[in-house]
Amino acid sequence: MSGIALEKEALKLSAEEKAHLIDTLWRSLDAVEQGAVDRAWLDESKERLKAFRAGELKALDGASALKSIEAGLK
Repeated sequence: MSGIALEKEALKLSAEEKAHLIDTLWRSLDAVEQGAVDRAWLDESKERLKAFRAGELKALDGASALKSIEAGLK
């Protein structure tokens, strides 16, 4: 199957199926390195959750977060 045909088929997938495919392809690039990246993100997530629970970090809803990002890009 050509890359273009594969892309067209992939775009027909549900969001969940696309996310699974992305994860599978990403992991196939370099499994050892990806494991280190996953561990680093897990550590970062734990630190952010800890800071949020301690009141050191505030949470934004999705719409507010996107507006903030868009404003920063202008």
